[in-house]
Amino acid sequence: MEKFVSRLIYKGRAPLRMEAKGRRHTKRDKRSKVVQVAETGHLSSLSRIECIGSQLALCANFLYSTFFKWASDELCYPFFFSYYMAKTMHVSVTLSVLVHMAGVFHVVALSIIRYCSLSALANINSSQQWFTYQKFRISLTIIFVSVAIIGIPLHFTSEVVMVEENEGCASRHPALRNATAFQLQFSSFPYLQTLNFWLFNLCSKIIPSVILCLMTFMILAKLKKIQQLSSRFTSVERDKQYHRTTNMILIIMFIFIIVELPQGLLAVLSTVTELQLIVILGDFTEMITLLTSCIIFALFCLMNGKIRSAFKEAPCFRWLEGWTRHAIETRIGRSVARDKLLDCSITTKKTVNTSNNYAVL
Repeated sequence: MEKFVSRLIYKGRAPLRMEAKGRRHTKRDKRSKVVQVAETGHLSSLSRIECIGSQLALCANFLYSTFFKWASDELCYPFFFSYYMAKTMHVSVTLSVLVHMAGVFHVVALSIIRYCSLSALANINSSQQWFTYQKFRISLTIIFVSVAIIGIPLHFTSEVVMVEENEGCASRHPALRNATAFQLQFSSFPYLQTLNFWLFNLCSKIIPSVILCLMTFMILAKLKKIQQLSSRFTSVERDKQYHRTTNMILIIMFIFIIVELPQGLLAVLSTVTELQLIVILGDFTEMITLLTSCIIFALFCLMNGKIRSAFKEAPCFRWLEGWTRHAIETRIGRSVARDKLLDCSITTKKTVNTSNNYAVL
């Protein structure tokens, strides 16, 4: 009997141990899902969403800046000449630069991590997860700390100053003459302007573009090596998954190169020569940057279904989906519903069959 009871206790504890072990594995799996570069070679969903968010923030900030300039220079609203609006514009310009650099640094990190992922795939221990949660946090910390350090001197490049009147608006609207206005202008330190100019163009355009060019050739070489070792893949679907994600990253890298590198070269060219193409093409480069952000946002969404699922789970998208479904159902209900007044004849005051004819008067 004691042996029988001990067996029952052992058998009863075994599921508990298995369940506890399962919970530990579940927690470990949940943590590992934050960084998904194990066997599939995917980057973490969080890092991709942060990169997407930086592109969306750049688009929103650019649209805000465009609206501000249009409202202040074209509409000449006095509200946009106040100190608080000028200071808001100052902060917006700084944030625009920071978000732009964060997006560029994320793409550079994306290329480096993809190359390391492909290198780990070609090694013997390719099944081991190399991009851990700690490395993920270190990567993000390096990105944001670098952006903050570079952004500090950029913030002091411009300042808010008070002027007697807005010359452009005062000439068109006599009522605005001698009306105090606040506006942005470059600081009075020429060395700071030169430092920030080279710092911005080198760190956010030229150097990242050169790194992306090198990483493009290195990734292509690594892909060629992996194709020669294609027998290492356990399934054809896994091979396609690697190539699909890698090709998408290469497209994003190529877009950044063709957009950012010419801007950096034109900016540097304007300092050593009298050719001011960067000033002439200023609006065009801004539009290209905005278009690039939109394209990269779409490419990131197409890269992986997990990103699309993450956006669908966002509260704003869930509310929009529910509101759209409710509006469609309401409209369909109204289109198929019949007016109950049509079922009653006015002359006979009797209910008539209007299933075949709705034109009852």
